[in-house]
Amino acid sequence: MQNLNLRLLESKTWRTNQQDGLFDLFIGVLFLGIAFAQVADGLWDSEAASLGVLVCVQFGGAAGLWLARRRLTRPRVGVVRFALPRRRRMRATRAFLSLCVAMTLAIVLLTALGGRFGNLLAGPASRYTVSAMAAGLVFLVFSGLALFLEFPRLLIHGALFAGAEFAGTWLEELGVVGYPRAIVFGVAAVVSAAIGVVLLVRFLRTAPADPTESEPGGPDHA
Repeated sequence: MQNLNLRLLESKTWRTNQQDGLFDLFIGVLFLGIAFAQVADGLWDSEAASLGVLVCVQFGGAAGLWLARRRLTRPRVGVVRFALPRRRRMRATRAFLSLCVAMTLAIVLLTALGGRFGNLLAGPASRYTVSAMAAGLVFLVFSGLALFLEFPRLLIHGALFAGAEFAGTWLEELGVVGYPRAIVFGVAAVVSAAIGVVLLVRFLRTAPADPTESEPGGPDHA
C-alpha cells in the first residue's frame, strides 16, 4: 500500500510539473525562431544570418524555460526527486529539447538552400514531398515523446508544425504573400504560446507559492 501511495504521489507530482504551461511556451518560441529566421533570410539573403537569428531565439527560449521553471514552478511544486524511471524520462525531455533545436536548425538551413537552389527540385510535387517528409519526421518525434513522457499536448504542437510546414509550401507556390513560412510559423507560435499562457495563469492561480521551496535547502518531495 505504501509503494502504491508513493507511485500515485509521484505520478500526481509529475502531472503537476507538466501543467505549468512553460514547455508549451518554449515550443512557441521554437516556432517563433523559425519565423524570425525566415524573415532574416529574406532580408539579408544570408544563411548565416538566418541561423544566427534562430540560434539566438531558441537558446534564449531554453534559458528562459530554465529560469521560469526555477522561479515559478519550483516554489509551487518543490524540489522533486523522482524515481529512476521518471528521472530517465526527464533526461529524455532534455534530449528532446536539444533535438528540437537541432531539427529546427536543419529545417531552416534546408529551406534556405532549397530556395537558393530551387532549380534542383523537379517542381511543386517534389517540394511537397520534402515538406511531407519534414512534417512526418517531426510529428513522429513529437508523438513518441508525447507517449513516453505522458505529455499528450505534444501531439498538438506536432500537428501545428506539420500544418505550418505544408501551409508554408502551399503559400510559396501561390506566391500571394511575402515571407509565407514566417507567417504560418508565426501563427503556430501564437497558438502554442496561447496554450502555454492559459495553462501558466491557471497554474499560478491554483498552486500557491511556498517561499521555502525556492531555497536550495528547501524540502524535497517523492
